[in-house]
Amino acid sequence: MQLLAPLIALLGFAATVEGACSGPNTRITPPPGAIVVDATGTHRGSFRTLAQGVGKLSTSTTPQTIFVYPGVYREQVIVPKLNGPLILQGYTCDAMVYTSSQVTITQAKAQKDIPASIINNRNDLTTTLLLKSDNVKVYNLNVANTAGDVGQAIAVKTDGANYGFYACKFTGYQDTLYANKAWFETCDIVSIGKGCIGANGRDSATNPSRYVFNNARVTGTCGVGTAYLGRPWKPFSHVVWQMAEQRPQQRDQP
Repeated sequence: MQLLAPLIALLGFAATVEGACSGPNTRITPPPGAIVVDATGTHRGSFRTLAQGVGKLSTSTTPQTIFVYPGVYREQVIVPKLNGPLILQGYTCDAMVYTSSQVTITQAKAQKDIPASIINNRNDLTTTLLLKSDNVKVYNLNVANTAGDVGQAIAVKTDGANYGFYACKFTGYQDTLYANKAWFETCDIVSIGKGCIGANGRDSATNPSRYVFNNARVTGTCGVGTAYLGRPWKPFSHVVWQMAEQRPQQRDQP
């Protein structure tokens, strides 16, 4: 399913209060047993890339955590199918606001960069953060695909079920987030081009796919009437907007 065509930011769980790097909302120390990623290598036993950290995940059913220290990680990260739940936690002075997140995962691949000889899973090859496992919760991470206006270039793709993204920022241009079924709570969404924010691909009445945007704030940068809230990508597309704050750049649907 597709979501978020020309879109630069999907910002989760926004709040307005930022404080010093102390208090109950800080996430600055790895929890016991966590796999630690630190681009500087300062933390003893840490890995310098997320891909290396993911490579150390076990196949047990025990919950696992990857804790990521501040930095810009220029890589594509693929989380394979696991047998237990996973938490990805980024370093932050305030876990309640996306603006305090200090970890960014970024790269710039688009469909045009994938050889024509490759037919299957082309979207996967453009994705910055690809989650193939179920039961993954992501906290305080910025994820970007900076390919720009060149076609499909995914920031986050989810292939499983039961995901949560909290105080995260997703940045891209087309198909920023590629998901099946999702609830978006208290998000800031900024459209930077002509197109659609939610393009759901539900293809039958029994398909559970749908997107619900609750308490979203929607703005844009390209003028009045340049972006649609939804596009019926398939015959049974299902996108719900409720309690949303909408600026004039957006229309209901094409």
